[in-house]
Amino acid sequence: MWCNAAMDRVRTDAGARPPRATIIDVAREAAVSPATVSRVLTGTKPVSADLEQRVRDAVNRLGYRPNPAAQGLLRGATHAVGVVVPDVGNPYFAEVLKGVTNAAEESDFRTLVADTGEKGGAEHDAALELSRWADGVVLCSPRMPQRELAKLAQAVPHLVCVNRVGRGGQVPAVVVDFEAGMAGICRHLRELGHRRVAYLRGPARAWSERARQRALRAASGPDFEVFQVPCGSSSVDGHRAADAALATGATAVMAFSDYVALGVLARFDELGVSVPRDVSLTGFDDIALSELLRPRLTTVRVSKQDLGRRAWELFASSGAIDGAGETGRVVTASAELITRDSTAPPAGAITPLPKTAKA
Repeated sequence: MWCNAAMDRVRTDAGARPPRATIIDVAREAAVSPATVSRVLTGTKPVSADLEQRVRDAVNRLGYRPNPAAQGLLRGATHAVGVVVPDVGNPYFAEVLKGVTNAAEESDFRTLVADTGEKGGAEHDAALELSRWADGVVLCSPRMPQRELAKLAQAVPHLVCVNRVGRGGQVPAVVVDFEAGMAGICRHLRELGHRRVAYLRGPARAWSERARQRALRAASGPDFEVFQVPCGSSSVDGHRAADAALATGATAVMAFSDYVALGVLARFDELGVSVPRDVSLTGFDDIALSELLRPRLTTVRVSKQDLGRRAWELFASSGAIDGAGETGRVVTASAELITRDSTAPPAGAITPLPKTAKA
């Protein structure tokens, strides 16, 4: 986990840098108490114009820089929002984070980030730690059990979730319509003539996985068999699961995400499996790289930055900024099928079905 990491002091040939000025140094320079310096810098209590000028002159002479987190704690507001992500290296979460950060900057808020490395057990502690330094926390795709999420909602003011809905609506959330997105993929493959497909499952505790499974159960039938293959959420997971997907005899492989599909495509290339001539492949999320791959990836478009911006709006409307807010609101973001070059009718005599009307 990291948040606002401080750089170590660096020694040069000329020796160590002079120590950084402290509030004690400013107080001594201005011939006032440290408490007076604090009142001037935070504006928590009025002081005379003479005292304020003496303090500010001392600050300028010494080059003193207040700690923004400490000042925020004194004021009771930090003007910072914490964001917990499972994997900041995943392009999906990087885009969501960018959406939060850009929106926060427009309101003069800083963003503090914690990366849990896909360790669900680390989410709770990461959120609690960030809440010490921020006015609230955005949890991206949290994997923690429902009971733990409920407890966290009690402990962390202004908690918002991305792609997770808590029971009882205790946490505001913005979620993608994963069920509709997965249904669109199934419909597309069925219309192309595929009758035997493999699905590379995401993390077991991923909330979105339950929504996808509902769509898969609805689509499955005698003329559309779906084989479930354990996988994960990274490109490495996709690379490892590709062989098992081929072993099912599927003519199409549906990956949990575009990031997973990258690994699948790499493994297929190593095996000499051609996409889509031998096997069709789909992703989910429409990360920027999806359109640059060869073949270009058929996927489901999700506006990642818009998810982040909407999460910020829920955070702001929860009272984190003006103190008056709402709780429990859930916003659903659309999921749009994007057909590209990685899907085609399967090899053989199966004739594609006529296209059905979109719901």
